[in-house]
Amino acid sequence: MTQNPTLTRRNLIGSAMGTGLFLVAGPGRAQDAEAEAFRRELTHDPDQPLLGNPEGDVTLVEFYDYQCPFCRKGHPGLMDMVRADGNIRLVMKDWPIFGEASVHGLRLGLGAAGLGQYEAAHEALMQIEGRRVAPEVMDEAVRAAGVDPAAALAGFAREEARWMGLVSRNEAQARAIGLQGTPAYLIGWTLMPGAYEIDVIRDVIAKERG
Repeated sequence: MTQNPTLTRRNLIGSAMGTGLFLVAGPGRAQDAEAEAFRRELTHDPDQPLLGNPEGDVTLVEFYDYQCPFCRKGHPGLMDMVRADGNIRLVMKDWPIFGEASVHGLRLGLGAAGLGQYEAAHEALMQIEGRRVAPEVMDEAVRAAGVDPAAALAGFAREEARWMGLVSRNEAQARAIGLQGTPAYLIGWTLMPGAYEIDVIRDVIAKERG
């Protein structure tokens, strides 16, 4: 688990909730209209593709990069939990911090969203192993999952302003809450920067419901 960054946005607070967990400004903790609006931006961007149950009673946000080995390592357990639970609204926020190859991955993923194939492309990209994954390896991974990489990239290009607007908002949100890397999770008002065991994430979800 990575060391905790300091939360920097003026309407968030860095109140520790056990080791590695932070509370943002929530009920009884300096909540105001601006803080709630910012959290809504994080969780309900209209351009954001969703996984899990779109009507779920808990929203789980993950900032990730397709080149991040810790994101890929934790993804199968995350998806197993989401599927078994059946009531989690999963928001996967592209944050391409590892260079141009990361950007190629998000182009494939978001371009596939326009084809109605986001989940297939996303899962394929998350299953790739190794560091510094070449773009052609990403192309082949999504092709094997039934997504035409050329069509996905063309679809991204057609809606580039929309998708890059989304990625820019993701970037601004990550910086605003002081994130220093991927993965990072937000559940309710609880921010979890770094890689966590799935049981810890599941426990935070249970507390959010409680």
